[in-house]
Amino acid sequence: MFELVFVLAEEVDSSWRKPESVTECDIFLFVESGSLFYGINGQRIALTKGDFLYIPEGSLRYGLGDRVQGHKKYAVGFRTAAPETAAAIPLLGNREHRLIHCRNSDYVKQRFGLLVQMWIGKLPHYQTICWGILLEMLGIAERESENAHVPAKKISLVTDIQTYILSHYREPIRIELLAELVDRTPNYVTKIFREVTGQTPIGYLHQVRVASARDLLLNTHLTIGQVADMMGFCDQSYFNRVYKRIMGHPPSSLQKEKRAYK
Repeated sequence: MFELVFVLAEEVDSSWRKPESVTECDIFLFVESGSLFYGINGQRIALTKGDFLYIPEGSLRYGLGDRVQGHKKYAVGFRTAAPETAAAIPLLGNREHRLIHCRNSDYVKQRFGLLVQMWIGKLPHYQTICWGILLEMLGIAERESENAHVPAKKISLVTDIQTYILSHYREPIRIELLAELVDRTPNYVTKIFREVTGQTPIGYLHQVRVASARDLLLNTHLTIGQVADMMGFCDQSYFNRVYKRIMGHPPSSLQKEKRAYK
């Protein structure tokens, strides 16, 4: 599949610089916040929040802060273990750098955060999990590129729903409520949300809740049951199932992860 060379999260100020050099592996970036510039083979590229950047091995590149604000980004260095792997992923097959904007940056941020934690923690089967997350992120980037033509009205509708969910995710939320919010039918809302983001509104709600729950479980002394209740789940067993489906492991395994970072 992939040979992972490095995985990192980097938060730097506006004076950040990366000297020009030739990349020794493929690099896949995601900008969580702020803005910056990359130069790749003589072309200057501006990146901002929500951008993916793919840089193929052998590229001549440099990086610069924007001199106004800092930025936070995730980066993965990797090599494909077999030619058929790259051929199956259009983003990798062309061997050209690509800039792609992501419209579901909250979910992508969560997944890259998990990728970094798996890489650092080196818990059992971490490599398989890291490969899976990287493959998922490459797939999301490819889908975003193909859906760049989606009309602005649809994007605006989805953004309104996402904004509401981010502000009210601890409250009871049903698809009927979201449909009423944008004055559309539930079926239409689900269809357009999936078209733009690749998931349903309720799926997005679960991901936001699970991301918040994970932070609470890692950084507080709250129990799983208390966190499940705070996140608006009807019972702990349902929370456990949703958490495992999204994160790939049950919330109880965070106790091991806590010990790994001590």
